[in-house]
Amino acid sequence: MTDLVLDFPAIQTRLTPVEIQQLAEAIAGAKTLTMGPYLKEFETRFAEYVNVKHAFGVANATAALDLTAMILDIEPNEEVILPAHTFTATALPFMRKKCRLVFADINPATFVMDVADVKRKITPKTRVIIPVHLYGLPVQMGELMSLARDYGLYVVEDCAQAPGALCDGRAVGTFGDFGCFSFHSQKNITTLGEGGMITTHNDDYAEKILGLRKIGQRPFIHQEKYWLPAMSNVIEAVSGVIPHNYALGEIQAFAGTLLLKRLAPQLEKRLAMQKQITKGLLHHPELKFQQIPMNCRSALHLLPACFDGSAFGKTRDDLIELLYQKYRIKCVVQYYPLYRYDLFRKNGYDRAECPNTDAFFDNMISFPFGTDLTDDDILYLTQSVDAAMNTLKGL
Repeated sequence: MTDLVLDFPAIQTRLTPVEIQQLAEAIAGAKTLTMGPYLKEFETRFAEYVNVKHAFGVANATAALDLTAMILDIEPNEEVILPAHTFTATALPFMRKKCRLVFADINPATFVMDVADVKRKITPKTRVIIPVHLYGLPVQMGELMSLARDYGLYVVEDCAQAPGALCDGRAVGTFGDFGCFSFHSQKNITTLGEGGMITTHNDDYAEKILGLRKIGQRPFIHQEKYWLPAMSNVIEAVSGVIPHNYALGEIQAFAGTLLLKRLAPQLEKRLAMQKQITKGLLHHPELKFQQIPMNCRSALHLLPACFDGSAFGKTRDDLIELLYQKYRIKCVVQYYPLYRYDLFRKNGYDRAECPNTDAFFDNMISFPFGTDLTDDDILYLTQSVDAAMNTLKGL
Protein backbone atom coordinates (compact mmCIF):
# COMPACT_ATOMS: atom_id res chain seq x y z
CA MET A 1 0.00 0.00 0.00
CA THR A 2 1.55 3.29 -1.08
CA ASP A 3 -1.15 5.76 0.03
CA LEU A 4 -0.39 5.54 3.74
CA VAL A 5 -1.71 8.30 5.96
CA LEU A 6 0.83 7.47 8.68
CA ASP A 7 3.91 5.45 7.78
CA PHE A 8 6.30 4.12 10.41
CA PRO A 9 9.01 6.81 10.27
CA ALA A 10 12.42 5.91 8.85
CA ILE A 11 13.68 9.32 10.04
CA GLN A 12 12.74 10.30 13.58
CA THR A 13 13.89 13.93 13.55
CA ARG A 14 14.44 15.86 10.33
CA LEU A 15 16.84 18.74 9.95
CA THR A 16 15.29 22.17 9.49
CA PRO A 17 15.99 24.28 6.36
CA VAL A 18 18.26 26.50 8.48
CA GLU A 19 20.21 23.46 9.72
CA ILE A 20 20.53 22.10 6.18
CA GLN A 21 21.97 25.45 5.09
CA GLN A 22 24.42 25.35 8.00
CA LEU A 23 25.53 21.87 6.92
CA ALA A 24 26.02 23.04 3.35
CA GLU A 25 28.18 25.92 4.55
CA ALA A 26 30.17 23.53 6.76
CA ILE A 27 30.86 21.27 3.77
CA ALA A 28 31.95 24.20 1.63
CA GLY A 29 34.26 25.62 4.28
CA ALA A 30 35.66 22.43 5.77
CA LYS A 31 39.43 21.93 5.94
CA THR A 32 38.92 18.25 6.58
CA LEU A 33 35.93 15.90 6.43
CA THR A 34 37.08 13.51 9.16
CA MET A 35 38.58 13.67 12.67
CA GLY A 36 38.47 17.45 12.85
CA PRO A 37 36.99 20.31 14.91
CA TYR A 38 33.31 19.45 14.31
CA LEU A 39 33.86 16.00 15.81
CA LYS A 40 35.66 17.49 18.82
CA GLU A 41 32.85 19.99 19.37
CA PHE A 42 30.20 17.27 19.20
CA GLU A 43 32.10 15.09 21.66
CA THR A 44 32.60 17.98 24.07
CA ARG A 45 28.96 19.09 23.92
CA PHE A 46 27.69 15.54 24.33
CA ALA A 47 29.95 14.88 27.33
CA GLU A 48 28.68 18.08 28.93
CA TYR A 49 25.06 17.17 28.15
CA VAL A 50 25.16 13.79 29.87
CA ASN A 51 27.79 14.86 32.45
CA VAL A 52 30.46 12.28 31.67
CA LYS A 53 34.24 12.69 31.63
CA HIS A 54 34.89 11.27 28.15
CA ALA A 55 32.77 10.96 24.99
CA PHE A 56 34.03 9.75 21.61
CA GLY A 57 32.15 9.85 18.32
CA VAL A 58 32.16 6.57 16.38
CA ALA A 59 30.62 5.12 13.22
CA ASN A 60 27.57 3.68 15.00
CA ALA A 61 26.45 2.17 18.30
CA THR A 62 27.54 -1.28 17.13
CA ALA A 63 31.08 0.10 16.83
CA ALA A 64 30.77 1.52 20.34
CA LEU A 65 29.71 -1.88 21.67
CA ASP A 66 32.53 -3.53 19.71
CA LEU A 67 35.03 -1.26 21.42
CA THR A 68 33.76 -2.23 24.87
CA ALA A 69 34.13 -5.92 24.06
CA MET A 70 37.70 -5.32 22.88
CA ILE A 71 38.69 -3.32 25.95
CA LEU A 72 37.13 -5.34 28.76
CA ASP A 73 39.13 -8.23 30.12
CA ILE A 74 36.74 -11.04 29.20
CA GLU A 75 37.72 -14.56 28.22
CA PRO A 76 35.90 -16.95 25.87
CA ASN A 77 33.02 -18.81 27.56
CA GLU A 78 32.74 -16.25 30.34
CA GLU A 79 29.18 -15.02 30.66
CA VAL A 80 27.51 -11.80 29.59
CA ILE A 81 23.96 -11.11 30.79
CA LEU A 82 21.73 -9.10 28.48
CA PRO A 83 18.05 -8.97 27.57
CA ALA A 84 16.88 -11.13 24.67
CA HIS A 85 14.40 -8.36 23.90
CA THR A 86 16.81 -5.98 22.18
CA PHE A 87 18.28 -5.13 18.79
CA THR A 88 20.82 -7.72 17.64
CA ALA A 89 23.77 -5.30 17.83
CA THR A 90 23.70 -5.55 21.64
CA ALA A 91 24.87 -9.16 21.48
CA LEU A 92 27.08 -9.43 18.39
CA PRO A 93 30.36 -7.97 19.75
CA PHE A 94 30.35 -10.43 22.65
CA MET A 95 29.40 -13.34 20.39
CA ARG A 96 32.43 -12.49 18.26
CA LYS A 97 34.57 -12.66 21.38
CA LYS A 98 33.16 -16.16 22.07
CA CYS A 99 31.55 -15.11 25.34
CA ARG A 100 28.55 -17.07 26.56
CA LEU A 101 25.34 -15.04 26.29
CA VAL A 102 22.82 -15.37 29.13
CA PHE A 103 19.41 -13.86 28.40
CA ALA A 104 17.61 -11.94 31.13
CA ASP A 105 13.85 -11.48 31.05
CA ILE A 106 12.05 -8.13 30.89
CA ASN A 107 9.71 -6.49 33.36
CA PRO A 108 6.21 -6.94 31.85
CA ALA A 109 5.20 -3.39 32.82
CA THR A 110 8.28 -1.45 31.66
CA PHE A 111 9.37 -3.75 28.78
CA VAL A 112 13.05 -3.37 29.81
CA MET A 113 15.50 -5.63 31.64
CA ASP A 114 14.25 -7.04 34.95
CA VAL A 115 17.05 -6.57 37.49
CA ALA A 116 15.63 -9.30 39.72
CA ASP A 117 15.96 -11.79 36.85
CA VAL A 118 19.52 -10.61 36.21
CA LYS A 119 20.37 -11.48 39.81
CA ARG A 120 18.86 -14.94 39.41
CA LYS A 121 21.07 -15.61 36.38
CA ILE A 122 24.41 -14.53 37.81
CA THR A 123 26.91 -17.40 38.12
CA PRO A 124 30.62 -17.61 39.01
CA LYS A 125 31.32 -17.22 35.27
CA THR A 126 29.41 -13.94 34.88
CA ARG A 127 31.63 -10.97 33.96
CA VAL A 128 29.42 -8.36 32.25
CA ILE A 129 25.85 -7.04 32.45
CA ILE A 130 24.43 -5.09 29.52
CA PRO A 131 21.33 -3.09 30.49
CA VAL A 132 19.44 -1.91 27.40
CA HIS A 133 17.43 1.28 27.80
CA LEU A 134 14.93 0.10 25.23
CA TYR A 135 12.36 2.41 23.64
CA GLY A 136 14.15 5.24 25.48
CA LEU A 137 13.31 4.01 29.00
CA PRO A 138 16.13 3.42 31.50
CA VAL A 139 16.63 0.15 33.30
CA GLN A 140 16.60 0.62 37.08
CA MET A 141 20.26 1.54 37.21
CA GLY A 142 20.54 2.12 40.96
CA GLU A 143 19.53 -1.47 41.64
CA LEU A 144 21.61 -2.83 38.79
CA MET A 145 24.80 -0.97 39.75
CA SER A 146 24.43 -2.16 43.35
CA LEU A 147 24.15 -5.71 42.04
CA ALA A 148 27.19 -5.25 39.79
CA ARG A 149 29.26 -3.91 42.69
CA ASP A 150 28.26 -6.81 44.92
CA TYR A 151 29.44 -9.34 42.34
CA GLY A 152 32.35 -7.36 40.85
CA LEU A 153 30.87 -7.17 37.35
CA TYR A 154 31.41 -4.81 34.43
CA VAL A 155 28.41 -2.81 33.20
CA VAL A 156 28.03 -1.74 29.56
CA GLU A 157 24.97 0.45 29.02
CA ASP A 158 23.25 0.14 25.66
CA CYS A 159 21.82 3.64 25.33
CA ALA A 160 21.22 3.42 21.58
CA GLN A 161 17.62 4.59 21.93
CA ALA A 162 17.97 6.77 25.00
CA PRO A 163 19.98 10.00 24.68
CA GLY A 164 18.43 12.37 27.19
CA ALA A 165 16.92 9.65 29.37
CA LEU A 166 17.42 9.88 33.14
CA CYS A 167 17.30 7.48 36.06
CA ASP A 168 17.24 9.04 39.53
CA GLY A 169 18.15 12.36 37.90
CA ARG A 170 21.30 10.99 36.26
CA ALA A 171 21.79 10.53 32.52
CA VAL A 172 21.99 7.04 31.09
CA GLY A 173 25.44 6.21 29.78
CA THR A 174 27.11 7.55 32.93
CA PHE A 175 26.40 4.74 35.41
CA GLY A 176 28.41 1.84 34.01
CA ASP A 177 31.91 1.34 32.70
CA PHE A 178 30.71 2.43 29.25
CA GLY A 179 27.68 3.99 27.60
CA CYS A 180 26.94 3.28 23.92
CA PHE A 181 24.67 5.64 21.96
CA SER A 182 23.25 5.50 18.44
CA PHE A 183 22.58 8.33 16.00
CA HIS A 184 20.99 6.18 13.30
CA SER A 185 18.35 7.89 11.16
CA GLN A 186 15.58 6.29 13.22
CA LYS A 187 16.92 7.70 16.49
CA ASN A 188 15.96 10.96 18.24
CA ILE A 189 19.32 12.44 17.18
CA THR A 190 20.66 11.46 13.78
CA THR A 191 24.07 12.10 12.25
CA LEU A 192 22.87 11.80 8.66
CA GLY A 193 22.01 8.11 8.71
CA GLU A 194 24.65 6.44 10.87
CA GLY A 195 26.72 7.41 13.87
CA GLY A 196 27.32 6.71 17.53
CA MET A 197 29.02 7.78 20.75
CA ILE A 198 30.86 5.87 23.45
CA THR A 199 31.14 7.38 26.93
CA THR A 200 33.21 6.54 29.99
CA HIS A 201 34.50 8.11 33.19
CA ASN A 202 37.61 5.92 33.10
CA ASP A 203 40.81 7.59 31.82
CA ASP A 204 42.48 4.27 30.93
CA TYR A 205 39.46 3.15 28.91
CA ALA A 206 39.40 6.54 27.17
CA GLU A 207 43.00 6.18 26.03
CA LYS A 208 42.30 2.68 24.73
CA ILE A 209 39.28 3.93 22.78
CA LEU A 210 41.50 6.53 21.11
CA GLY A 211 43.98 3.82 20.18
CA LEU A 212 41.34 1.52 18.71
CA ARG A 213 38.90 3.92 17.04
CA LYS A 214 41.04 5.04 14.07
CA ILE A 215 43.35 2.18 12.94
CA GLY A 216 45.63 2.61 15.95
CA GLN A 217 46.80 6.11 15.05
CA ARG A 218 48.28 7.98 18.02
CA PRO A 219 51.09 10.53 18.39
CA PHE A 220 54.61 9.28 19.04
CA ILE A 221 55.58 9.66 22.70
CA HIS A 222 58.61 11.72 21.72
CA GLN A 223 57.53 13.42 18.49
CA GLU A 224 60.56 15.43 17.29
CA LYS A 225 58.73 17.39 14.61
CA TYR A 226 55.29 16.89 13.14
CA TRP A 227 56.77 14.74 10.36
CA LEU A 228 59.43 12.94 12.45
CA PRO A 229 59.78 10.02 12.87
CA ALA A 230 56.50 9.87 10.87
CA MET A 231 53.18 11.70 10.73
CA SER A 232 51.76 9.43 13.44
CA ASN A 233 52.41 6.19 15.23
CA VAL A 234 50.25 3.06 15.03
CA ILE A 235 49.94 1.40 18.42
CA GLU A 236 48.52 -1.70 20.05
CA ALA A 237 46.11 -0.08 22.52
CA VAL A 238 44.89 -3.41 23.87
CA SER A 239 47.18 -6.42 23.91
CA GLY A 240 46.36 -8.81 21.08
CA VAL A 241 43.64 -6.59 19.57
CA ILE A 242 44.05 -5.28 16.02
CA PRO A 243 42.47 -1.81 15.73
CA HIS A 244 39.56 -0.93 13.43
CA ASN A 245 38.40 2.21 11.67
CA TYR A 246 35.27 3.38 13.49
CA ALA A 247 35.67 7.11 12.79
CA LEU A 248 32.69 9.47 12.56
CA GLY A 249 32.81 12.00 9.72
CA GLU A 250 32.99 15.75 10.30
CA ILE A 251 29.69 16.73 8.70
CA GLN A 252 27.93 13.88 10.49
CA ALA A 253 29.31 15.20 13.76
CA PHE A 254 28.14 18.72 12.93
CA ALA A 255 24.64 17.40 12.25
CA GLY A 256 24.75 15.73 15.66
CA THR A 257 25.70 19.00 17.35
CA LEU A 258 22.82 20.82 15.63
CA LEU A 259 20.26 18.27 16.80
CA LEU A 260 21.77 17.97 20.28
CA LYS A 261 21.14 21.70 20.74
CA ARG A 262 17.40 21.13 20.41
CA LEU A 263 17.15 17.73 22.09
CA ALA A 264 15.59 19.16 25.29
CA PRO A 265 12.55 20.76 23.59
CA GLN A 266 12.29 17.72 21.35
CA LEU A 267 11.95 15.47 24.43
CA GLU A 268 9.28 17.79 25.85
CA LYS A 269 7.34 17.56 22.59
CA ARG A 270 7.60 13.77 22.51
CA LEU A 271 6.33 13.59 26.09
CA ALA A 272 3.34 15.77 25.22
CA MET A 273 2.55 13.56 22.21
CA GLN A 274 2.87 10.39 24.26
CA LYS A 275 0.58 11.74 26.95
CA GLN A 276 -2.05 12.81 24.40
CA ILE A 277 -2.10 9.41 22.72
CA THR A 278 -2.10 7.28 25.87
CA LYS A 279 -4.69 9.48 27.60
CA GLY A 280 -6.93 9.21 24.56
CA LEU A 281 -6.79 5.40 24.74
CA LEU A 282 -7.07 4.89 28.50
CA HIS A 283 -10.55 3.45 28.10
CA HIS A 284 -9.02 0.47 26.26
CA PRO A 285 -7.32 -1.46 29.09
CA GLU A 286 -6.53 -4.21 26.57
CA LEU A 287 -3.83 -1.88 25.22
CA LYS A 288 -1.06 -1.47 27.81
CA PHE A 289 1.59 1.14 27.05
CA GLN A 290 5.09 1.16 28.52
CA GLN A 291 4.98 2.09 32.20
CA ILE A 292 7.46 4.83 33.09
CA PRO A 293 8.65 4.61 36.73
CA MET A 294 8.52 7.80 38.80
CA ASN A 295 12.32 7.90 39.13
CA CYS A 296 12.88 7.82 35.36
CA ARG A 297 12.64 10.18 32.44
CA SER A 298 12.20 8.34 29.18
CA ALA A 299 13.61 9.60 25.89
CA LEU A 300 10.38 8.24 24.37
CA HIS A 301 12.13 6.95 21.30
CA LEU A 302 9.20 4.72 20.32
CA LEU A 303 5.60 4.10 21.34
CA PRO A 304 5.20 0.38 22.09
CA ALA A 305 2.20 -1.29 23.69
CA CYS A 306 1.08 -4.79 24.62
CA PHE A 307 -2.29 -5.89 23.21
CA ASP A 308 -4.54 -8.43 24.93
CA GLY A 309 -7.63 -9.21 22.89
CA SER A 310 -8.27 -12.62 24.41
CA ALA A 311 -11.58 -11.46 25.94
CA PHE A 312 -13.00 -10.87 22.47
CA GLY A 313 -11.00 -13.41 20.46
CA LYS A 314 -8.65 -11.02 18.69
CA THR A 315 -4.87 -10.78 18.42
CA ARG A 316 -2.23 -8.14 17.91
CA ASP A 317 -2.11 -9.15 14.26
CA ASP A 318 -5.80 -8.32 13.85
CA LEU A 319 -5.16 -4.81 15.17
CA ILE A 320 -2.14 -4.23 12.92
CA GLU A 321 -4.04 -5.51 9.88
CA LEU A 322 -7.08 -3.34 10.56
CA LEU A 323 -5.02 -0.20 11.11
CA TYR A 324 -3.06 -0.89 7.92
CA GLN A 325 -5.93 -1.81 5.61
CA LYS A 326 -8.70 0.51 6.80
CA TYR A 327 -6.94 3.46 8.38
CA ARG A 328 -3.74 3.40 6.31
CA ILE A 329 -1.52 3.43 9.39
CA LYS A 330 1.61 1.27 9.39
CA CYS A 331 2.56 -0.22 12.75
CA VAL A 332 5.43 -2.66 13.32
CA VAL A 333 6.54 -5.33 15.79
CA GLN A 334 9.80 -5.07 17.78
CA TYR A 335 12.12 -6.78 18.83
CA TYR A 336 12.29 -10.46 17.90
CA PRO A 337 13.74 -12.34 20.90
CA LEU A 338 17.36 -13.05 20.05
CA TYR A 339 17.04 -16.77 20.70
CA ARG A 340 14.46 -17.05 17.89
CA TYR A 341 16.80 -15.74 15.17
CA ASP A 342 18.58 -18.27 12.94
CA LEU A 343 21.99 -16.78 13.76
CA PHE A 344 21.60 -17.30 17.49
CA ARG A 345 19.92 -20.69 17.19
CA LYS A 346 22.79 -21.96 15.02
CA ASN A 347 25.23 -20.81 17.68
CA GLY A 348 23.58 -22.71 20.52
CA TYR A 349 21.11 -20.09 21.75
CA ASP A 350 17.85 -21.79 20.82
CA ARG A 351 16.15 -21.54 24.20
CA ALA A 352 15.95 -19.23 27.18
CA GLU A 353 13.94 -18.77 30.36
CA CYS A 354 12.27 -15.50 29.38
CA PRO A 355 8.49 -15.95 29.61
CA ASN A 356 7.77 -12.23 29.84
CA THR A 357 9.87 -11.60 26.73
CA ASP A 358 7.94 -14.21 24.76
CA ALA A 359 4.56 -13.02 25.96
CA PHE A 360 5.37 -9.40 25.20
CA PHE A 361 6.80 -9.89 21.73
CA ASP A 362 3.93 -12.11 20.63
CA ASN A 363 1.44 -9.42 21.62
CA MET A 364 3.32 -6.14 21.10
CA ILE A 365 2.58 -3.37 18.65
CA SER A 366 4.69 -0.29 17.96
CA PHE A 367 2.78 2.73 16.70
CA PRO A 368 4.20 5.39 14.33
CA PHE A 369 5.94 7.96 16.51
CA GLY A 370 8.44 10.71 15.78
CA THR A 371 9.36 14.29 16.57
CA ASP A 372 7.95 15.60 13.30
CA LEU A 373 4.43 14.22 13.71
CA THR A 374 1.90 17.05 13.55
CA ASP A 375 -1.03 17.68 15.88
CA ASP A 376 -3.30 16.36 13.13
CA ASP A 377 -1.17 13.20 12.87
CA ILE A 378 -1.46 12.59 16.62
CA LEU A 379 -5.21 13.15 16.57
CA TYR A 380 -5.68 10.86 13.57
CA LEU A 381 -3.56 8.12 15.15
CA THR A 382 -5.44 8.29 18.46
CA GLN A 383 -8.90 8.36 16.87
CA SER A 384 -8.04 5.57 14.44
CA VAL A 385 -6.68 3.25 17.13
CA ASP A 386 -9.76 4.00 19.23
CA ALA A 387 -12.06 3.16 16.33
CA ALA A 388 -10.09 0.01 15.47
CA MET A 389 -10.24 -1.20 19.06
CA ASN A 390 -14.01 -0.66 19.11
CA THR A 391 -14.36 -2.62 15.87
CA LEU A 392 -12.33 -5.54 17.27
CA LYS A 393 -14.53 -5.51 20.38
CA GLY A 394 -17.66 -5.59 18.23
CA LEU A 395 -18.87 -2.20 19.47
